[in-house]
Amino acid sequence: MRDVTSYTFGDTELAAERLRILDDVFAPTTDALLAELEVQPLRIADLGCGPGATTCRLVERFPNATVTGIDASAAFVASARTAVPTAHFVAADVTEPLPGAPYDLIYARFLLAHLPDVGHALGLWRDALAPSGLLVLEETGDINSADPDFARYEELTQARVATTGAAVFAGPLMTPSLPSDLAVIIDRVIDLDLTAGQAAAMFWRNLETWGPAAVADGQLTDTERADLLARLEDRESDTTRGLFLWTHHQVVVRRRG
Repeated sequence: MRDVTSYTFGDTELAAERLRILDDVFAPTTDALLAELEVQPLRIADLGCGPGATTCRLVERFPNATVTGIDASAAFVASARTAVPTAHFVAADVTEPLPGAPYDLIYARFLLAHLPDVGHALGLWRDALAPSGLLVLEETGDINSADPDFARYEELTQARVATTGAAVFAGPLMTPSLPSDLAVIIDRVIDLDLTAGQAAAMFWRNLETWGPAAVADGQLTDTERADLLARLEDRESDTTRGLFLWTHHQVVVRRRG
């Protein structure tokens, strides 16, 4: 199994808190995508399920399905079992053959951004689909901001994820890396307009998690880390919009039967 410590954003309670905030922020886009599918899968896999926020969303959207959350973190799996008792959970590496396959629907959000070989992962997930099964992917396309605090945070985040061989902006990598025997159903990029507070709430929790490692690697000083962390934390209630050029990439593909 892949060592969960290779996941840059961690599996602490603070990291779980960030994922719950992220789920609230992206609920409208994810819910709209799932509603658009117009399918009734019986077996669903939620890859990189974390503490279960996305798993809960899948259970609510598809109440007749058996939903299995898969994550490399035993800590996240334990939290998810408590949060979503009607789902099943497995601690496993999503870059190896998926346990419990085949699935009628496989869902992954912001997971490819942490995997160094996107094509390999997509090939494995294709193999875990039942005939005519759907693979549903959501990843960040790009994030740009003229705001110096947000711009610096993004620069650091890209550098931290790059130390694992992955690319945090995995959206543009998805479609070119798809196996050729998958039929594309949806392939689109959405422009998002998050408030400064929504971004700051996620960003400071992330910086708190991996900031010490970034300092140890010489990517910033401890003083800069502390100052940036304080400024981001202070902005959590900031309702200002228009500070980002933020794109979100959604891809849905079907395995040809």
